[in-house]
Amino acid sequence: MNNYFDLHIHPLAKNHLALKPKEPSTKNRLEDLVGPVSMSKDFKDYTNETVLRKLESQSCIDYLNEGMVRFGVASVSALQFGMASSKGFFTDILKSGLKKPIDDQYFEMVKEGKVSYLNLLLKEIQQYIDLKEKCDIKYLNRDNTHELNESVLNLVFAIGGGHNLCMKKIGNALEYDKFENFTKGDFYDPSTIPSKNPADVLESLVDKMRENKLEVLYLTLAQQTHIPEQHLATHAFGTKSMKHPSFYPFGNGLTELGKEVIKRASTLQIEAEDADNKTLTKKKGKSEVVMQSAPVFIDVTYLSLKSREDLYEFRRKEGFEKIPLIASHVGVTGYSINGWKHNLEVEKCKNHVDQGIKTIKTYTRPKEAGYWGANDKKGFNFNPNTINLMDEDIIEIANSGGLIGVSLDVDVLGYDSNFMNEKDNCEFLTTPDFIHFFPYKSIRLLEYATAEEIRAQESWLEPNRRELHPLSLCFNIVHILAVIGLKTSHKDSAEEYICIGSDFDGFIEPLRVCSDSRNLKNLEACLMKWLPVAAKEYQKVNGGTNDLFEFTKKKKDLEKVVRKILYINGSKFLGDNFSRIISSNEAPNVELVD
Repeated sequence: MNNYFDLHIHPLAKNHLALKPKEPSTKNRLEDLVGPVSMSKDFKDYTNETVLRKLESQSCIDYLNEGMVRFGVASVSALQFGMASSKGFFTDILKSGLKKPIDDQYFEMVKEGKVSYLNLLLKEIQQYIDLKEKCDIKYLNRDNTHELNESVLNLVFAIGGGHNLCMKKIGNALEYDKFENFTKGDFYDPSTIPSKNPADVLESLVDKMRENKLEVLYLTLAQQTHIPEQHLATHAFGTKSMKHPSFYPFGNGLTELGKEVIKRASTLQIEAEDADNKTLTKKKGKSEVVMQSAPVFIDVTYLSLKSREDLYEFRRKEGFEKIPLIASHVGVTGYSINGWKHNLEVEKCKNHVDQGIKTIKTYTRPKEAGYWGANDKKGFNFNPNTINLMDEDIIEIANSGGLIGVSLDVDVLGYDSNFMNEKDNCEFLTTPDFIHFFPYKSIRLLEYATAEEIRAQESWLEPNRRELHPLSLCFNIVHILAVIGLKTSHKDSAEEYICIGSDFDGFIEPLRVCSDSRNLKNLEACLMKWLPVAAKEYQKVNGGTNDLFEFTKKKKDLEKVVRKILYINGSKFLGDNFSRIISSNEAPNVELVD
């Protein structure tokens, strides 16, 4: 059976939400943590099918092992205030009087601001540390990636949102967490952090994780909601199954605080060693340990389009262009920025004020991905919302040597055009962002959304099951291949920048053919069948050179591309970017020190 890689999973997330917050230790619950979140028959009978599918889209340790996921990036993150307080998906679960798969106390702790996001993040990391001695899991770090073991589950970590670096109590801009629920047995004492600046918190946290042989691959700078107590960047609007004012974007790109975090993440270092794990020091002058660059990569997922532009400009200014960028769980719009701007449906755009939050409600004509079926009657469209990648994003990531994880979330990938509705083409931009991209369109001439229209958006919260054909996933992959092949110098290796970032256990609406981490074999079969179909149909609509998709000509070449996307690219990326071993020609004038 083949092995698999996943760039973005949450193996403990749902079980972490089921944890009673006041429990002092997770060590008595380890068996519960590795299995799927439990749901009673009564709960399943009561709950809407779409809600159940989001709960069942899991990547727990048992499922990862069963599905032969041998390398994965475990994203750890605290639940955001806006999500805990929202109408919609979580409300449907929590309002049940039955035994629930997640715990009310966790949500109340977030809603009432009893602790900080950092507090909750550290508790989840502690669970992974407690599991290390009890489960057949290997945590990858810079000391052991040259000894990759493909017979067990290998995990590396990601910090799922800059809000996790905040030491202020949730929703409180003035009061800091005292971390009174931490004990000497915990892996980290937050009181030792040198300052409350999020850049300092990041460096201190990563150092402590490295001491415990845990490695952080990337930081997802933004998340689905605005965090007023620590604003790092404007996020992209992308959540329509929940409603809370914080889901609306705020600001105008990266903040100075956000830039500080990016700079610190990009300049982190470790002591260099040789192949025998001996420290390297300089020969000439004062003896000094050789330091090696060991950055935490930046994940562009959830950043607004303006924030992403700011990020690329900042990286060029600071000389960080060759540090790999990550897009951990995304889809594509199918557009360049100019193409997206040209397809704005100006006549539908409106000023939008909801619960005091001012945004611009925009509509974009979705780009056709291709057609399929008898007489090409079934059309497929990309999701045009700017939470997804533009062509410029794809180019930046490929040129940096980064990695794009294509999501398995139905709501990200786009749809059969017969099932797309006005809601799918709608999103919200901040007023400054709208002015930045559309300077010649007067906001004053846009109508205001009526109270009735805003209330009508409550219908978005209703569960709406839509089966997504595997072609929608394949069209996203094909477009990335086309952009890299046509617009960069990486034509011959375009597929090497793509992998799967499922977002399992992130409460997604998954593809039916791959509903959890046990089913990646099914996904592989679907890619073998539908990827060449998508490539041919994509070219009929979007053009391209005759040699753009060579894998459509021979099954052997197709198998290589699919294997790269599902496993080889991700495992190779970890091996290439995680070694701390330096040869003498990489670090001249050094000597070995025992």
